Amino acid sequence: MKKNNLFIKGEKQSEDLSQLVLAAQAGSKEAFVRLFEKVKDSLYRTACVILENESDAYDALQDVALKAYKNIKQLREPLFFKTWVTRILINKCCAILKERKKVSLLADMSVLQVNLRENSPFSVGVMEAVNRLSFPYRAVIVLRYLEGYSQKEIARILKCPVGTVKSRLNAALKKLKADLEVQGLWHPSKEEEAYEL
Repeated sequence: MKKNNLFIKGEKQSEDLSQLVLAAQAGSKEAFVRLFEKVKDSLYRTACVILENESDAYDALQDVALKAYKNIKQLREPLFFKTWVTRILINKCCAILKERKKVSLLADMSVLQVNLRENSPFSVGVMEAVNRLSFPYRAVIVLRYLEGYSQKEIARILKCPVGTVKSRLNAALKKLKADLEVQGLWHPSKEEEAYEL
């Protein structure tokens, strides 16, 4: 019975999301505000990790909200609203990074006082290692492990093949593992020493 209730609840949330998107596409500002409220925390966390700057993340979020509002009618499938708006955010973050003329960010994480997620498995050392990754690798790590997107959803967001996402994730994880080993934060088990990740 619980399984059925969960299924019905998930189905209801999907219907609510679809209804909000359709209302926003029809011109309802209130529906758009409610819709954006559902995704803004996730978008902000993503922008903070990618940009490593709360002020830039906030500015990016404001620009994304405006762009999404102006272009909501272009969204064909209401259920993909979060994926669609995340793609807008990633593009905005890329633009900000290009403006800085800086792809790899090395700022001190102690400056960034953002609660990325309660009970986060990411320690400061891990986040520093993530931030040392170049943008394509950092983006897939953030979207997959911080925001929980599937590889297929990440491919949609980044507009690249799923195979590219898989290879970037694999390469990023290897780079992270090597970085964490240097920092003394990763101690491979004997099995891992025998088999390469």
